[in-house]
Amino acid sequence: MIRLSIVIPFYNVEKYIAECLDSVYNQDIPEEEYEVICVNDASPDNSSDIVLEYQKKHSNLILVEHEVNKKLGAARNTGRKIARGKYIWNVDSDDMIVPNCLGEILKQCEDGNLDILCFSKKDLHDDGILISDTMRDSISPTSGIDFIHRYDGDKLGALCPVWRYVFRKEFLSENNIYSPEINMGEDVPYTFKSLFLAKRIAYVSEAWYVYRRNVNSLTGSKKELPPDVLYEKCFKNTWMILDVLQYLPKEETNIRNSCTNVAKFTFKLWSDFYKMMDNENKKAFRLICRKRYSNDKKMLKQIMSRRKYCCYLLWMFGI
Repeated sequence: MIRLSIVIPFYNVEKYIAECLDSVYNQDIPEEEYEVICVNDASPDNSSDIVLEYQKKHSNLILVEHEVNKKLGAARNTGRKIARGKYIWNVDSDDMIVPNCLGEILKQCEDGNLDILCFSKKDLHDDGILISDTMRDSISPTSGIDFIHRYDGDKLGALCPVWRYVFRKEFLSENNIYSPEINMGEDVPYTFKSLFLAKRIAYVSEAWYVYRRNVNSLTGSKKELPPDVLYEKCFKNTWMILDVLQYLPKEETNIRNSCTNVAKFTFKLWSDFYKMMDNENKKAFRLICRKRYSNDKKMLKQIMSRRKYCCYLLWMFGI
């Protein structure tokens, strides 16, 4: 019986994918009890060849090929749709999981009858130094809302990365929780909705995930982004964060304010990236903003003061 599905989308990670796969196979449960679903999001490098070599050695490895690049969120959904495990763990292809952790993870999920299990992480820096990120005591099974309060409701940003969680697949399906099909920032609305709706979630202080702080990655540094990616990262992601607030009880004003602050922070990043663009890309980005203004108007008014909103309109429609 497949107890766990590990979903690993990949794109341009031939430098790291072998380490990632080595980590998911250095485990303490039989391979018959879990599956590894690798989704090739039309990667132009040799990542797929590396995965194929691992597939020859491991019968529980499934390789899915996208004919075109569909972005990280869509690739995660592709893996999710074919997953057979009771639980799902989304692992990034340039990261790793610690040795022999799957047995305890599944024990925690099954003994606690959990919708979600949250855990800590380790940071792997470019110089090879590992720093543990165990910051809080473990939290016994509770509701998602209570978990947010007990974890630290005013600092929700730390809870956003989706790889910090193992989800019960049926819980995700019952609540229609899928990864937004964008390339950057898709974790935030996905995680918030999951936490708002979870009836049983626990936190374990053990650091079972190894996050690679790669300064050359999209999230590891600020560098020029294509206009459409920048719009998704800051604008589309912001209104998706605000949209999932509908699943939060009205009386939870502190959590609502904290989520709104995350949305505001996400939106404000656009100006920094915009400054890095050349004139042609700046024009293209402003054109995207103009075309989508009618959809974004409500979101903009919600997160901006009247003065800043007027300045934004002048920027967007000005000559």
